[in-house]
Amino acid sequence: MDSVQQFAQQTSLASLLGIHLGLSLFGAISTNPTYNIPIFFFGIWAYNYHESNSPIKTFTYVLSLSVFLDVVWFILHGSGRGQPESGFSFALIMNILSLIVKPVTILAAMTAIQNRGDSLHSVGGWAEAPGSFPGAYQTVRDGDENFA
Repeated sequence: MDSVQQFAQQTSLASLLGIHLGLSLFGAISTNPTYNIPIFFFGIWAYNYHESNSPIKTFTYVLSLSVFLDVVWFILHGSGRGQPESGFSFALIMNILSLIVKPVTILAAMTAIQNRGDSLHSVGGWAEAPGSFPGAYQTVRDGDENFA
C-alpha cells in the first residue's frame, strides 16, 4: 500500500484524469458505466478550479463512490450473458483498466487537496459551493410596496 501511495504522490492528478477520460471514452464504444465520463470531466474542471477546494473534495468523494458503482456494474453486466454487442469485450477491458487506476487517482486527489493546504476531513457547507449565495437570506423588496 505504501508503494501505491508513494506512486500516487509522484504522479500528476491531471495526467491521471486524462488517462481516465481516455479510457472512459474508448470504453464508451459499447455498453458501459455512463457515469464515468461526466465524473472525469468534472474532475478536470475541479483540478483546475483554484478559488475553492470544495469541487476537488466533491470529486474525490464521488470518485470513491464510483469504485463501488463500478463493482456493482461489473457484477450486473460483466458476465456477457446472452449475445454481447460488438466491441463489448474491448469496452469492458477499458473500464476494468479505469477501475484499477481509480484508487491511485483517489490518493493523488487527496495529495492535491493537501498541497492546496486543506484536508479531506474538513468539509465545508453548501455556502462554499461554486455559484452559491454565501451568507443569510436577504429580502429583495420592502414589504410596503403595492403591486397594483
